Amino acid sequence: MSRFFLMQTVLNAGFGIVIAVGLTIIGVPNAVVWGLLAGFMRYVPFVGGFIAAFFPIAVAAAVDPGWSMMLWTAALFLIAEPVAGHIIEPLLYGKHTGLSPVAIVIATIFWTILWGPIGLLLATPLTVCLVVLGKHVEALSFVDVLLGDEPALEQEERFYQRLLAGDATEAADQAEEALKNQPLSAYYDAVPMKALALAQADSAQGKLSRQRQLELREVIEEIVDDLSDHADELPAKAKKKADPDAADQQETAVNLAPVVSKEQLRPEWQVPFPVLCIASRRPLDEGASVMLAQILGKHGLAAWVQPFADVASVKNFKIDALDARLVCVSYFGAQATPTHMRYLIRRLSDCIRDGAAIPMLAYQ
Repeated sequence: MSRFFLMQTVLNAGFGIVIAVGLTIIGVPNAVVWGLLAGFMRYVPFVGGFIAAFFPIAVAAAVDPGWSMMLWTAALFLIAEPVAGHIIEPLLYGKHTGLSPVAIVIATIFWTILWGPIGLLLATPLTVCLVVLGKHVEALSFVDVLLGDEPALEQEERFYQRLLAGDATEAADQAEEALKNQPLSAYYDAVPMKALALAQADSAQGKLSRQRQLELREVIEEIVDDLSDHADELPAKAKKKADPDAADQQETAVNLAPVVSKEQLRPEWQVPFPVLCIASRRPLDEGASVMLAQILGKHGLAAWVQPFADVASVKNFKIDALDARLVCVSYFGAQATPTHMRYLIRRLSDCIRDGAAIPMLAYQ
């Protein structure tokens, strides 16, 4: 509520200053007085600005023998009031009160119909109180969802919804926005990986067919490809906004995985694909492997992603990166059984030359 009244005072003061400056340029006498009046009258929602416009328009008509001063004064109010009331006010109030801009308009109409002029004056404060109750009283949580400015779904839920819709473009747009404040690896861990966990839960309940999982994997691959231009580092914009000590800690966390060149690797690691990422049994595992391979590549370790279909059965078992030095196996949920892991490790040891690779199991 305090933020709302502060923003209302700032907006009304700015409106009064604009009116005073405009009337001074037009040449209306006592422009500062009319600017103060306009600022105070804007505390009366929607109609206060037009009431304040009556007096300077009347003065302009009285002092100017022609019509130009009066018309310019009327035009000033006809432009300034709608801009302040229908553009700046919903955006400003919505941003600082926890209400969405649409909720402010709907609340104003509702309370005005219910209580008339008194409802018009109290519409926004009353609605803010309802939204606050919705945040803290479970039975009224629907009010916060309907009128609040916070998204109804968490980031990973919105990402998962875009995956289900097959909308890689919007999912990539969401990712671009999130990457303004965090490195790529942190984003993958916080959003897409959790979204894949949600998909795995649906799969375990029989809600996702194998074909739907394949479609999700294809969308993930498209999103990862769209984000290939982003480096795995804390964005400069985030460093400036963050506390210096916190920023140093974040940078240290990112720099734990430095970017290396091929020449800096040991001779046995200087192969085309020193890391092999294996999707163990399902398309969702392959989505996780694709993200891991991209992160490794950005730090100088080229990784090969082996499709899940190549290792899912004994008959068709196949490994392409036979000279890999490190193997990363991704699992989701309850499918990471000891029997299957032992089988996969044994087959990997048989396929990779000289037993040189070091298997590493990544539970997801």
